[in-house]
Amino acid sequence: METEEIARHAEPGESVCADRKEIGTEEMLRSIFKEIGRQYGFDKVEAEFVAFKEFKVRWQRSYKWADFKVSDYLADAPPEVIEGLCNSLFAKITGDDEGYSEAMCKWITAPEFSEYKQPVYLKRSRNLTRSSKGEFKDLAAAYERLAESGLVVRDPSIHITWTKESNIRKIGHCSVLMKVVTISSVLDADMIPDFVLDYCLYHELCHLMMGFDPTAKMHGEEFSKLESKYPRRDEAKDWLKKLCLYL
Repeated sequence: METEEIARHAEPGESVCADRKEIGTEEMLRSIFKEIGRQYGFDKVEAEFVAFKEFKVRWQRSYKWADFKVSDYLADAPPEVIEGLCNSLFAKITGDDEGYSEAMCKWITAPEFSEYKQPVYLKRSRNLTRSSKGEFKDLAAAYERLAESGLVVRDPSIHITWTKESNIRKIGHCSVLMKVVTISSVLDADMIPDFVLDYCLYHELCHLMMGFDPTAKMHGEEFSKLESKYPRRDEAKDWLKKLCLYL
């Protein structure tokens, strides 16, 4: 009887925000997740914002129960964005993964998103120097060399930084949504040729040039094609391999 009543008001994927009054962000989150959850057959749904470093959502679920921890980078998102995310998550849980909604993708890839969220991301990233200047190498100089060669277009909104600790297992990282590129300080050494450092930086910048990919196919054919434009890629990869360093 309850399911029939809900179905008359909204089907899965249908808007539930049209008549929603202005309420607190946490309350809005819970309200949307509970309402859409019922549409997908979940009797009990909990949701809250959590201060994750990365943009992500975690959840636990049982037969008719689900609990969501949503990145607080979305705390100021409009209801239709939260609704789109919620529908995407429940669709994924029930075996009908359609990816993020158009409203969600548009909001998180807007220039304003990285502009306002980037400082928060940097503050939460404990292993970053938040500076391009190292003891021996300067990432800003490496970026300038790439720009001068025509491989990248200068973008002042990108934050390029060294790590504090010398990460070895993964020497580069790129947060596409936050527009932050991180290079391990293990490369901040006299023995590392500039062309090797430049390649590592270019590899991460390629992720930014590819843009947000909700399918998470980070190193696909298109990425390899773009990365291959670096003239000394194979030589640089051989250098890294000899040092047991990998991107």
